[in-house]
Amino acid sequence: MIVHAKIALLSIASCALWSSVYFIWQGQVEDIWLICSLIGAIIISHVWLAANVVKQRMFSVTWRSYLLTSVFLLGVSIINFTSSIYLSFGLYLCILSMFHMGEYLTTALFNPSTISLSSFILNHSVEFNIAMILSFVEHGTLLYFFPGIKTTVWVIWTGFVLCISGDVFRKIAMYTAGTNFTHLVQYQKNDSHELVMNGLYSLVRHPAYSGWFCWSISTQLLLINPICLVGYTIATWKFFQERIYFEEITLLNFFGQQYLDYKKTVPSGIPFVSGYNINQRLN
Repeated sequence: MIVHAKIALLSIASCALWSSVYFIWQGQVEDIWLICSLIGAIIISHVWLAANVVKQRMFSVTWRSYLLTSVFLLGVSIINFTSSIYLSFGLYLCILSMFHMGEYLTTALFNPSTISLSSFILNHSVEFNIAMILSFVEHGTLLYFFPGIKTTVWVIWTGFVLCISGDVFRKIAMYTAGTNFTHLVQYQKNDSHELVMNGLYSLVRHPAYSGWFCWSISTQLLLINPICLVGYTIATWKFFQERIYFEEITLLNFFGQQYLDYKKTVPSGIPFVSGYNINQRLN
């Protein structure tokens, strides 16, 4: 396993082990040998992590992985130890941390040559951060004034399932594309760059975008944020419409007629987005 994935996974494990302290503190773990084993595991994992971080100089990867794992554990705690009106927010924190951690790990495992801190997609854009803040504001406002709306369980779990489905769909697409997948649009063709048309790419041209589109919108369904649900749908659709348009210009430059033939038979994967039309210009 490459070093980036190793450090990230070790950070996750080290952070997750701290959850055992809660059960020890609450007296739910009484076996002295088990307690000693858990404490020993925490110490050993952190010493091992520290040694690897110093050796590889990857502190930035460690604290981001630690942070995302902490967010996941916070979500689990909210789900298990608070009122049902906070269920959607707890699930959202879990979904959010899994998505960002998964982006980094998938890239590290299947396309390590492009790995960087930006692979976490924690600071995607100003617009992305503003949208997330607005979703928190709407969720908190509705929770305060209309708490009953946050207990519609079937909506919450529908959103959760769609989030998981979209995320898994995206990660499978990243795995299928392998070294041909990057988080940024490429403007120069590498010697190893190939047009991927198998697996999910035989169903839609941009399955990674399809998965992200589904995940993004479904987070607001999960949170039961009606205003942000509409806003996210419009903003995300507009983002991918423009992204696919410009990306397909480069793909046509890379693969020419091969991509044109592929485009004619396989949809983009985003509703009502056809991509770049060689006979038209974007209005």
